[in-house]
Amino acid sequence: MKKISTKFCSLMCTAALLLSMTACGAGGTRATMNTDHTGGDRKHEAGETTDPTGSVDPTDPTDPTVPTTTPGYNGGTIVTSDMLTYPDHVATFDEVHPNHAPGSLKGNDATKRISEVEMDILHHSITCYADIEILFENPEKYGFEITDITWGDFTPIDQYDEEKAYCQEQLDKLLEIDYNSLNDDDRLCYDKMVYDLEENIYMYSYTAFEYYTTLFNFLTGPQTQILFVMDVYSFDTVEDAENYILLCKDIDRYYDCMCEYEETRASLGFASSDNSYEEAAISFDNLVAQKDDCFLYESFEERLDNIKGLSSSDKDRLISEHEKVMKEVVFPEFQECADRMRALEGSGGVDAGLSAYKGGDAYYAMLTRRMTNKGATVQESITALDKMISDTYNEYMNVASSGFGWYSEYMGHDYTKGDLNADLDFLRDTVKADFPSIPAHSYYTMEVPEVFQENFSPAAYLGYHLDNYDSNLLIINTAYDEKDSGTTVAHEAYPGHMYESIYTRTKSAHPYMYLTESIGYLEGWATYVEYYSMRYFTGNGVTDAMTLVKDEAVLGLLVSTRADYGINVENWSLEECVSYFQSFGFAVTEDSFSKFYTLLVTDPGYYAKYGMGYLWTQTIMDNLHANHPNATNKDIHTAYLDSLTGTFEQIEQYANKRLS
Repeated sequence: MKKISTKFCSLMCTAALLLSMTACGAGGTRATMNTDHTGGDRKHEAGETTDPTGSVDPTDPTDPTVPTTTPGYNGGTIVTSDMLTYPDHVATFDEVHPNHAPGSLKGNDATKRISEVEMDILHHSITCYADIEILFENPEKYGFEITDITWGDFTPIDQYDEEKAYCQEQLDKLLEIDYNSLNDDDRLCYDKMVYDLEENIYMYSYTAFEYYTTLFNFLTGPQTQILFVMDVYSFDTVEDAENYILLCKDIDRYYDCMCEYEETRASLGFASSDNSYEEAAISFDNLVAQKDDCFLYESFEERLDNIKGLSSSDKDRLISEHEKVMKEVVFPEFQECADRMRALEGSGGVDAGLSAYKGGDAYYAMLTRRMTNKGATVQESITALDKMISDTYNEYMNVASSGFGWYSEYMGHDYTKGDLNADLDFLRDTVKADFPSIPAHSYYTMEVPEVFQENFSPAAYLGYHLDNYDSNLLIINTAYDEKDSGTTVAHEAYPGHMYESIYTRTKSAHPYMYLTESIGYLEGWATYVEYYSMRYFTGNGVTDAMTLVKDEAVLGLLVSTRADYGINVENWSLEECVSYFQSFGFAVTEDSFSKFYTLLVTDPGYYAKYGMGYLWTQTIMDNLHANHPNATNKDIHTAYLDSLTGTFEQIEQYANKRLS
């Protein structure tokens, strides 16, 4: 499987750690297992603002602009290699996660077994210098030893059976445990490990799963994050700096491997469209443009100042070696990648949803199950999504048509306290009324260089050195309108990604629980609190104007998510997507939506992790309030967070238990 290094799954996405097979999706995002460093990004929006005075009714099933049937793929099923193995049906939840007979291992033996399996999985997955150095300030505390200074590697498909057998072996060890004898902390970790191992066993069953999606997506690929990730490596010794330079040299080998993957993928019939390859090439062009004025030159020198007793001669030598490897290895490799992506243009690929491929429906069902952190089927997810879209739209129209008392506040709303630092200070104190406290911690901020701004999210959070609370990076894209930037800060910092990352690390003795957080859980939480935090900026709590602003944002997200499902399940065309958005009053055209269409066919599930993550998070919050009417918002949020990072089904079960 595509084993993208930890760093690549931390900024622009938030994917599960374990032995996963796909690169992450845009934003806050780990090791040879697709982990997320408790980070994430704030998603791009596909549609423009809805007109609150509009009158179109997209909930009407007779509306001809709403796709109500499967359009089908005009070219038929895309022909791919018969040398690969494909699923012959969409697996049910029970097939992937069957019931198990109770085990008999209890007491200290059970606790010891959980810890042994946990450490075995982490050591099996976190193997390269790049991942270990990002994840831990003191890796030796967890028994990690650094050997080769590399970015890691791929698991070739001829090792799938071996990896599947490894996962089965670990699962069998866990199933010997008497589940009912465990304490809550061990039980939560057990639940998550069993679930993740079963998912991986299924994923390693079909070699075609390796090739459905591209690595070099123009928005979410590793090339969009690499320079920011390199900036967080710290130096305490001369050896640290020398290892960093070796890591820079390894970019040549590592990116060659990824180019070879893309070339193999195209040769097997999974080629992306010419437009997708060109967009990927442009993202590499943007990297090459940094060759003479990259922020890493200055950053490298600043990090050298942390090395106690560093001689001036060693400092000069290291600076010279770093500049040399950047200009003679790193940036030339990025140019080579751009050239190799352009060489793939003409491979015959098309922009088409996953269901246009043999076995693609099964792959998307698996992918969205992992992306959305929920065992619901694709159809169950679509049904729940359509209902929330309808409910949100109806609320929106009811408020908008109730008079114009909201108009002045709506038009003048500005959900920010002025700048990033002001928003951080404001939210850090204000959220204490509704959310549990977190330990003392530090963070630093940086701005996205202009050349990357167009293809970078509005903001991103990267948590690294997860064995302390002080390694937190907030990345801000100043190209985006600063209006409502306070809610962006809520998503990334308080009480969003950074807050959740720190809190989760305080609640469990099992590092597995924060090294393998689900992207659906992470983005669901961050999106939920983004909308929740709007009330802090109105001055009057929840108002009609705020409801309109929130519903617009929710509709934009949910409709984008519906397009994700429409494209990849029902093969919606670009034209059908545009018609669907326009039916909600979004001012999109085929030209303005084309880049998002490319995003959704090259990174299936991109919006699902946000939209369905939010939908299931909000649903749990609503259910908890209904089941425990005397609980405060702080009670609800605490119970939810204390249930940690399992599936949404597991979270709701444990949260109800804590509130009872």
